[in-house]
Amino acid sequence: MTFTADLSDIAILIIALAFLIFVLAAVPALLQLKRTFQALEELTAEGRRTIESVNVIVQKAGDQLSDVEELVTKVKDVGLKVTGLAEMVVDNVRSPLIGIISFFFGAEEGFKRFFKRGKKGGGDDGDQ
Repeated sequence: MTFTADLSDIAILIIALAFLIFVLAAVPALLQLKRTFQALEELTAEGRRTIESVNVIVQKAGDQLSDVEELVTKVKDVGLKVTGLAEMVVDNVRSPLIGIISFFFGAEEGFKRFFKRGKKGGGDDGDQ
């Protein structure tokens, strides 16, 4: 039994074997591609759930931020009122305090002159 084949028969045989090897290699690759797409779909779903959770957190933080902003505004207003009150107290206390201190210094100087004169035995009226 002899096999005789010309060049076109050998070429067709090689092409058929190449196509068979290609199909055998493509099947596992396609199965792996299918698994990759499923994993990507699961990852996308998990990402969507995570983004929804983050959106809820951001929304709550935004609500809290408005409360904090209101609190900061109130603290600022209180600070300005305290500053105004302190300025008013200083203005109303400074004048009487200066008057009282001036009175005490004047009284001290007056007593010093009065008692100093008394020790000399009279006033200095320029008769020498």
